[in-house]
Amino acid sequence: MTETIELHYDLAELPSAQHRAGLAGLKLMVDYLQDEPWFEDREDAEIELETEDYDATLRCNLEGLIALFDLTYTAIPEERFSDKKREKFDRTEEVTVTDKKGKAKTITRYFYSVEIPEGAFLPKLDPSHNNGQGVWIKLWREMLWQIVRGVPATRNSYKHRLKRHGVSERPSFSKDAEKVWKDLVKPSKTVNQSGNYYLGAMASTAENVPTRDCAKYQFLLHFWPFVTQVYCPQFYSVIKKRGKQEIKRKFKGYALVVPDVANLIEFCDVFPSVLEDRETEKYGYRPREAVIDLPEEGALDMLRLLRDRIRREAGDPQLSQYLLGVELFHAEKVGNSGVKLRSLSYVEPIESQVDLYSQIRQNYWCLWFRKQRLINLLRSSDDSNVKPWTEFDALLSRIPRAWLKDPYFNHDARVLFEEDPTTLEEKKLVMTAKTTKDSNTSKIRSCADILYQICQSYVLSRLESKHGLTWQNCKGNPKLESDFDSKKEKIVNTAFLAVRARTEKQAFIDYFVSTLYPYVRKEEFADFATDLFENTDEIRALTLLALSSQYPRQSKNNSEKEKS
Repeated sequence: MTETIELHYDLAELPSAQHRAGLAGLKLMVDYLQDEPWFEDREDAEIELETEDYDATLRCNLEGLIALFDLTYTAIPEERFSDKKREKFDRTEEVTVTDKKGKAKTITRYFYSVEIPEGAFLPKLDPSHNNGQGVWIKLWREMLWQIVRGVPATRNSYKHRLKRHGVSERPSFSKDAEKVWKDLVKPSKTVNQSGNYYLGAMASTAENVPTRDCAKYQFLLHFWPFVTQVYCPQFYSVIKKRGKQEIKRKFKGYALVVPDVANLIEFCDVFPSVLEDRETEKYGYRPREAVIDLPEEGALDMLRLLRDRIRREAGDPQLSQYLLGVELFHAEKVGNSGVKLRSLSYVEPIESQVDLYSQIRQNYWCLWFRKQRLINLLRSSDDSNVKPWTEFDALLSRIPRAWLKDPYFNHDARVLFEEDPTTLEEKKLVMTAKTTKDSNTSKIRSCADILYQICQSYVLSRLESKHGLTWQNCKGNPKLESDFDSKKEKIVNTAFLAVRARTEKQAFIDYFVSTLYPYVRKEEFADFATDLFENTDEIRALTLLALSSQYPRQSKNNSEKEKS
């Protein structure tokens, strides 16, 4: 009879989110392994994981551990090609290509194979999967190869378990499993920690103190990638192209969302369905749903996916029953062998925040506008003074003028006033205070509501007084409608640039009083004057946004409505 070890884990005693995610990954891996036909052929292999809501006990022998590692570290070949001659290649093919001058020529294309991680059960949970391939599993494999196993020397466990074409037998390798087995025989033994297992870890600290972990805890770190969701943060910069300023998008690394599991059984029951619920539409070769504006958005999106699945399956339980939160790593491959950890953050499962995120994700279209709105959403959980329009004055003061005519931007400015739940909630609070005669406020409407009306009244009044145009008179006549929109755009643009140019407090107040204050309702004069002088930055931000919302509406085909 072979020796068996028994390891007990309690979620509360595990030292990090990665360890708790690793325990969830271990459960899913053991469950999947026991259903694999090839595992039944390994008669001497024994492995089982007895799980409760908050703890688990693993029992296995060496053969069972080897089988688990064979599943975890199986690699598959992927064929690639190069038009440049290679020393090692599998085959060649003569192909016809067109050069830059439009001339056709025949070249030799060299095809070669590389090993990539198989991913155990993950390919089957990719909703776009086809013969082991799919947009989501491709993204996961790229992340693992560039971040977790970014250094080629750390991929040996995969190289020794490479599946061969035409060979159905599962490849097996034992040296790495035997090494881990020796450590697990003494589960409390301390072992060296490594970034190969614990993301962000160094072999030693800056003071040259070795980083250590308990052997049985480090064992769990082999499995956290299997419950980690991967996203692609996009960043933008302004470039000049043919005399015009344009947005250039660039992807920087990966956002790894590691679930901090609160209930082992409930999380593992719902997680496979969460993966199957992901959208399959592509953005280039990436899943569109994985393209995000902020690394932290990845955390919110995973919480959204989990919440939506929970509501469908179990009604309306709290996210906190499943997760303590999510840990987020923004990491990027640097050079041939380096990985740079750009940021590390933790997002708690706040239901209201996830609900707001879902609406922002759906309603806002403009890349840089949506990004600032998301920043404000995340900041508002720690600071109640952060509003949807916070910092928009600074943002709108530095964008190129050409961007003001972007229909996505104009659309988003209107959404912020007309549909944004936080803006609407502030209006509701003011109305509630009014109807209950709250002694602490005499406001009739919120500042956002007032400024939206002021700017709208100003623009329409100028159109009528200066050009004799009203929408009622122009509606239905294409020529008049075009003239109306053209004149309206000029009025809005002039006012917007005038406000944007007045960055000093008194300069803005003087302009507002002389130009826009006549459109303030008489009953709101006193209260609004106080806000204008005491909360000038907020009023300026709202004025810029309210003017932006008045640009003529432009329709775009729904197929073009994308993450811009």
